[in-house]
Amino acid sequence: MSADAPFRLRREAEALTHDASGVLMEARHLAAAAPGAHGRRQAGPGEAFWQFRDHRVEDGVRLVDWRRSARGERLFVREREREGAQNAQIWLDGHPGFSWRGGADRPLKRDRAAALCLAAALLLWRGGERAGALGSGLSRGGPEGAERLLDRLLSQRGEPVTPIARAGVVLASDGYAPIETWRARLETCVAAGAFGVVALIADPAEEDFPFAGRVEFQAPEGGGSTTFGRAEDAQAAYRARLSAHVQAIAELAGQAGFALVRHRTDRAPGPALSAVIAGLERRR
Repeated sequence: MSADAPFRLRREAEALTHDASGVLMEARHLAAAAPGAHGRRQAGPGEAFWQFRDHRVEDGVRLVDWRRSARGERLFVREREREGAQNAQIWLDGHPGFSWRGGADRPLKRDRAAALCLAAALLLWRGGERAGALGSGLSRGGPEGAERLLDRLLSQRGEPVTPIARAGVVLASDGYAPIETWRARLETCVAAGAFGVVALIADPAEEDFPFAGRVEFQAPEGGGSTTFGRAEDAQAAYRARLSAHVQAIAELAGQAGFALVRHRTDRAPGPALSAVIAGLERRR
């Protein structure tokens, strides 16, 4: 048996016993608490009112909103918000380090990411749009659609594949891959004309670095360990390096037309979900 076999077998066992039902329940709760279907913020075919605008000669008499126009001396046209379907694809980082938490009272980073991404898909489906795991087919939800999507998200391994042309994309990770890896990920999306969101999910221990005294840090999957005699002495340098790394990802994301969303697992996920949906609605 190889040296890393125990770690690999444990990882496989954890995957088999994954509490997917809890993730699914959290996603459905998040989606239920969120506002209704989001429109496209453009005039066009749809049911939802968007805005009044001044009447133009080419509009003719038929488009005049007489009730609004009767309030003044100008003619107005009522515009509806376009609700054209959008394709959204989701990638969940499969690195072992993403399946970590700093305490039993907090969720795994990957579980929280899965719940956020699945909740976003539920909202997109509610709005009549299509969503799916990156590299898999798209759907509009339907019976057992959430369960199938969650299974595909939790089964993802390796780097993001090329998305569907001009799709909205969510890349969910803890962000610890090298900057060149992030550059390649975003370039793959840009080449397809995609836009979207980089969602960075962190455990509070990773951002606060609350360690003191002699501490041994072990890499996941038997990747070695590092011991600090006085861990508190490394706090300032660690935080500075993490901040610079996140800033570099933010700059790459901005250049690629992606929004950056950051979320800590000790905080309510609702604002992060809203930010993910807003990022998917952006147009470059």
